[in-house]
Amino acid sequence: MKTLAFFFIAFLLVGCSKEDGPESSIPSNLKGTLFFDWADEGTLSIDATTGVKATFLPINSKRNGWDISRDKEWILTASKTSIWNDDITFVISKMSNGEIVNQFDYTPLNGGSGFHSGILSPDKTLIAIAPTFEAGWVLLKTDGSLLGHIDAINGEKPARGSAIIWLPGNSLLLTHKSSIIRLDPPYSSGKLIKEMNYEDWGDLTVNASGTKIALAANKHIYMMDIDGNNFVQVTESNDREVLPEFSPDGNYLLVGTDYTPSGTFSAIWRLKIIPADGNTYNVDPIHQNSPGVIPVIANGDETIQAASNRGMLWR
Repeated sequence: MKTLAFFFIAFLLVGCSKEDGPESSIPSNLKGTLFFDWADEGTLSIDATTGVKATFLPINSKRNGWDISRDKEWILTASKTSIWNDDITFVISKMSNGEIVNQFDYTPLNGGSGFHSGILSPDKTLIAIAPTFEAGWVLLKTDGSLLGHIDAINGEKPARGSAIIWLPGNSLLLTHKSSIIRLDPPYSSGKLIKEMNYEDWGDLTVNASGTKIALAANKHIYMMDIDGNNFVQVTESNDREVLPEFSPDGNYLLVGTDYTPSGTFSAIWRLKIIPADGNTYNVDPIHQNSPGVIPVIANGDETIQAASNRGMLWR
């Protein structure tokens, strides 16, 4: 029988047309758009139906990160306001025409890092910010006002970069030490989903319906049910896979393969797609891949698309 662990959460409430060249390798039955950062080209996109690649966001050295709402209506960007302080400018704009929905400056709680970014809740009413050395998980309303601050779990401060992931209904998944923890509003207590007894793990993502989790552990990608059951390895290779991302319908996973460090704080990886059916797929860069593995090659390109710097999305 599975034992559930419950956590006291220190949540501090605040008042309330195709180009010439090779055809894309991507089957036309796939839907949505792949978004990813690449080198000095900014944030790129590849239409999963047509294979057409485009620039989504031009490169901006001040931009810390970006997110796209599940319904593809809003873009959220977070940029360093000034070299003279740690304030972050958050901008919410419409995907359709770039019109600004809201813009505000955020001063990090407890001071410190000026490299925050945020992710939008499924209903687009909240923004979640991951921990830094100075502060825990932070929740903002999309008008910039502070909803609350999850400062500690069982009295222990989170590590910098601990994950925060939205679920339907504005529930949250957090990673804390070796635990994956679920919090439901009003975020005052949490339930253990799974203990991860791995030295190296992370890169959590959840499908749009909130029924499946994918993550990286010990160099490969794993999937499990939202309650932590049916934990299975879904990629294998002689290299490392990172940053899984579910397709909008939840039937596929975009994964970063052939992960290669390219500097002290940077790396590059190659994009491949696998079915999210719980089977294990070989995605090795040299050896024969399993049937069903789809290398992401955009129209007009000869090689598998590479990505770098930050995360990826499939919307």
